[in-house]
Amino acid sequence: MSLKSLAQFSPFARRATSILVCETDGFTLRGAVISRVGDDLAVSFSARSEALEFKAAVTEIIASVRKQGWSGKTAVLLTPGALSTLVELPVAPNSKRPPEQMLELVRWELEPLLMQHTTLWSVGRILVGLGYLTEAQATEVLDRQQGRKGAEDASALEVYSFKRYGEMAIEMGFINHRQMEECLTRQAWLQGSGEDVACGWSAQPAPVGTEAAESGHYPWLVSGVNQGMMQQWAAAFAASGVVLEHLYPLVGCAATSPELAPSEAGDVLLIEAHAGLVAGVRVNAGSVVAINLQQSTLKDTIDACLEAYHVLTPPEVKTIWLASAIGESDGLEISLTSMLGRPVNPLEIVKGDATPGMLGAARNALALAGAGRSCAVSVQGAKLPLWQSIEFRAIAAGLLLVIAVGAAEAVLQLRQNLAQAEAERVGKAAAVMDEAVGKVQVRIDEIKKLKDELKAKNETLDKLQKRIDLLAIDVPKRTALVQSLLADLSSTVPEDMVIDRIEETPKDGFRVSAWSLTEKSAQQFVKAFQSAMESLGFKVMDVTVSSQTGRLSLQGYALRFRLVNQQDLVAAPTPAKK
Repeated sequence: MSLKSLAQFSPFARRATSILVCETDGFTLRGAVISRVGDDLAVSFSARSEALEFKAAVTEIIASVRKQGWSGKTAVLLTPGALSTLVELPVAPNSKRPPEQMLELVRWELEPLLMQHTTLWSVGRILVGLGYLTEAQATEVLDRQQGRKGAEDASALEVYSFKRYGEMAIEMGFINHRQMEECLTRQAWLQGSGEDVACGWSAQPAPVGTEAAESGHYPWLVSGVNQGMMQQWAAAFAASGVVLEHLYPLVGCAATSPELAPSEAGDVLLIEAHAGLVAGVRVNAGSVVAINLQQSTLKDTIDACLEAYHVLTPPEVKTIWLASAIGESDGLEISLTSMLGRPVNPLEIVKGDATPGMLGAARNALALAGAGRSCAVSVQGAKLPLWQSIEFRAIAAGLLLVIAVGAAEAVLQLRQNLAQAEAERVGKAAAVMDEAVGKVQVRIDEIKKLKDELKAKNETLDKLQKRIDLLAIDVPKRTALVQSLLADLSSTVPEDMVIDRIEETPKDGFRVSAWSLTEKSAQQFVKAFQSAMESLGFKVMDVTVSSQTGRLSLQGYALRFRLVNQQDLVAAPTPAKK
């Protein structure tokens, strides 16, 4: 196995930056090389073919873009032969079901719908699309084929079910054999042999609390296509050296447009119109919640768009978007706006070279934002995740073995080198540490000595400061207080009173003892002295007046009281009451 073959298993090798997107309506084939530029898309090259056979059309498209400079190897195809719809499956969006189980669940839902969808591309519809029959003529041929309209003298066996539709149209003179051959060739663009169905699926997360999330059945966007038709298109691309990776339905891919992103809009409706098919896609919170398909012609496209709108509403949507093939939307948004009575916004077409559906398919193929709102059918079928494939596991096992041996040897060598380097580093660090510890210890001793000296000096300074405060503040203040006290005492003492003693105690403040001839004189002195002392912040307390013999054996009254600083009274705790 070569390195080139090994590289294909790399997830980075699978992530392309550009891809050839082809789109067919059964009559023409258009192609555009679409590249990823950051989070946006750009059309690099484009081509168009109206060849009769689809193989020749594919060859023309690839040759044209090759000539313009494209060198890629992968392509995707949008075709009306593929069908996309919304189904409910008993599988949660984050469930890890094997691809085989998912394929059976989706195929069970899609087979009857795809069988009904295939009948849309009957011979009559293709002849009308080619312009060889009118709608009235197509209906007349069908009525005649089914015996609802015939000659009166003919029996039912002569007119009913024994002639094909094309033979009946030729017999009635509406078309010729050449036109019929062209019709059958065109029909091969949209149909294939066999009844096998290829499927694809994409989860559409339902908001928490919705009926789908609570019932155990979850919405899935699924796509299906006839296996034979898909293989014949893949062979046509392979003949020109290009790998056809996915098939997409013709309508519905435009739902990946950024205009329908959850951050840009709420509940929105997309109407995607083509000459033969119209789809209505309702998107809410970034998930597809409903799809409706309508068959149409160029004449009744507006009616099909209105029918798709009315099927999907009510409830009304916030915004209506219109996506259409190039040249098929002229005036369509104006007509829809007029008939619906509300604005219909057309999706932008990049350079006019690619339809919104082609851009949507490119977003899905290149894994850009919104890719989950479209669903592709893989030409290679449902694939296991890369890490589950046998080839990847075998290669991974061999690589892991080689890496393990090399890693073990490298680790051992690295550990030895690290151990030696660490031993040398630790030895040097230990020497440096010892030297640093010695220096630090010396500094610590010096600092400790300085702290002791500083402490002694602070104590000396405190003593000096106390002495200075005593001499500069306390002594003058004390002198002034004593002078004021003596002056007030002298001014308030009456003539019939004698001050016996004044003493100051640390606990009781000033104690004053006096003797008065009369009790009234003593009380008047107390009141006068109290008034004088209030300005100095002192209060007279514990006043006692008692009868006592004084000097010269005179009968009088002894007066005792305390003089207390009011600040000391406030600071002192109040004695508890017993």
